[in-house]
Amino acid sequence: KDVRQKLAQMITEVIHQRDVSRQLVQDNIDSPRNFDWLQMMRMYWNPKEDNMLQRLTICMANASFFCGFEYLGIADKLVQTPLTDRCFLTLTQALHMRLGANPFGPAGTGKTESVKALGNTMGRFVLVF
Repeated sequence: KDVRQKLAQMITEVIHQRDVSRQLVQDNIDSPRNFDWLQMMRMYWNPKEDNMLQRLTICMANASFFCGFEYLGIADKLVQTPLTDRCFLTLTQALHMRLGANPFGPAGTGKTESVKALGNTMGRFVLVF
């Protein structure tokens, strides 16, 4: 069961990466300073960093965070849509400014799951209440 779940999550992630890559190519994004590129969640590995916990940096727009390396097991993978990407962008910008964020919308639209998925991606323990 775990192997099947891992594979399903990997396929979901690869499909999202494929869609994002296609969109960037279609929009002729050729600069690392273009906002269409910067608004995507990017992960950078810095092997020269002495502190192991600061080697992986997660960036989105002008926000950057060190990965928390918190492993909470295999959680269900959220299907990422353009709306999910915009939600992640808003949440990371709020965190970067040391503010809170409160996704708003009708019940059952995935607000709680989006916050948990962002925390999981960033390697952070998230409590939603």
